Amino acid sequence: MKSLKGISSFVAVASSGSFAAAAKLQGVSAVAVSKNVATLERQLSVRLFQRTTRKLSLTPEGSLFYKQCLGPLRELEAAQAVIEKSSKSLSGLVRVTSAAPFATGYVLPIIQQFHAKHPRVQIELHLDDSVSDMVAQGYDVGIRVGRMKSSSLVARPIAPLPFVVCGSPEYLRQRGVPSSLADLPEHNCLRLTRIGSKEPMPWFLKGLDASLDAQIRGNLTLNDFSALQTAAAQGLGLSCVPLPLAMPDIRQGRLMPVLAPFISTDLQVYLYYPNRKNLPTRTRSFVDYVLSHLEQEKDLHTPPTQLLAPYLSTGKTL
Repeated sequence: MKSLKGISSFVAVASSGSFAAAAKLQGVSAVAVSKNVATLERQLSVRLFQRTTRKLSLTPEGSLFYKQCLGPLRELEAAQAVIEKSSKSLSGLVRVTSAAPFATGYVLPIIQQFHAKHPRVQIELHLDDSVSDMVAQGYDVGIRVGRMKSSSLVARPIAPLPFVVCGSPEYLRQRGVPSSLADLPEHNCLRLTRIGSKEPMPWFLKGLDASLDAQIRGNLTLNDFSALQTAAAQGLGLSCVPLPLAMPDIRQGRLMPVLAPFISTDLQVYLYYPNRKNLPTRTRSFVDYVLSHLEQEKDLHTPPTQLLAPYLSTGKTL
């Protein structure tokens, strides 16, 4: 295709009968239309119009070219109209990737509410704790812990993500309640590993350095936060899990928080989406809906010490 702009102007002139009428249809000046057509003629090395002071008519080559261009150009215009309508309508597919614990506890309930309001929007949710290239994998929205380095993404902060050390009441009765980080090597500490990594994830605690973290060991390693929390609730050891994930078990008495003074709020949960101006309406609506609802979640925005105050044990043993 030599010049789509020139072809569009040529078809507009041939259809309307004048450069002035074509300019009005295209929302540009008659001079711009004339230049577009002249450039097209030069590229094709053929005259498309016979021009006189009183009359404008197609040459034989112009007439043939017009017939060949009219159908495809109308199809392109129709395709553009379909895409414009689709991008502005609340329908279609939104592909979302989210850290698994956060998706289970917070994203799924929001999706149910979002569908009730926008039933024509389809959500495809992938639970994935790995840091992946969401654009390359075709995701519209991503929810991750920590800042991504990609400049092609817009990052919207959701909330801090503190981690809490907790254990079952039975475990703490038998092994005692740790009062400092130095007590942790004396406990059976359950660890978590990511897929593709042999090293356990660090425990995200204030004042915990790498040398002490390396001494925190246990007889069970898992690759899922929910399973890690379940193991702790069953009395298998201490776990360090996201506080919002642990709160339901803490409220039910299945887990007890310990070492509250060492909870760190350095980690943050972010919502990401591609950095483009013309974000589809369905994606923009989903992003706004998720962020507005997560702003109201008290477990995400209440300071950890205030949230845990009713459930803390102060004694060395129970």
